[in-house]
Amino acid sequence: MTDDLPLVAPTLETERLILRGWELEDFDAYAAFVADDEANRFRGGAVDRITAWKDFEGLAGQWALRGYGTFAVEDKETGELVGWAGLWHPARLDEPELCWSVFPAFAGQGYAHEAAGAALVWWTQIEDNPAPFSMTHPDNVASQRVAEKLGALRGEDFVFDGRPSFFFRHQIAGREEMVH
Repeated sequence: MTDDLPLVAPTLETERLILRGWELEDFDAYAAFVADDEANRFRGGAVDRITAWKDFEGLAGQWALRGYGTFAVEDKETGELVGWAGLWHPARLDEPELCWSVFPAFAGQGYAHEAAGAALVWWTQIEDNPAPFSMTHPDNVASQRVAEKLGALRGEDFVFDGRPSFFFRHQIAGREEMVH
């Protein structure tokens, strides 16, 4: 990776979405989402507001510490927060994961693919960034479809945080990447 990475999230736009840095005003929507056990069944279940705040700080803080992170994703037309997408890289991962999550009210509308695709294009335009991977729970067929639609190749399954995970390696045009 190069020193060309920003310390704050850039703003990206797609046809329907704005991907931007996290703002304090996003916390209530984020906390409500991660408190929903059904919506978080593939990520280990709901978390309380205190844990949500710690996670939220981590999402926002990765930009300052790593020069990349996840984007808050909002609907261009309404300004509503619809979820997030981008590069997630906690200390327990050796490399960044391209991740996405869409709030239930916005599921099934192609927002995850649109947002993750924009984040992937941004990431791959920075010279020498490695092709990220994505992981999905074996039962999360919708996320598997997003990874495949983005052109990711399935690799070796693994266990993450005690949960089985499918591994997908994204591809960067003009570079050959190994599938893990």
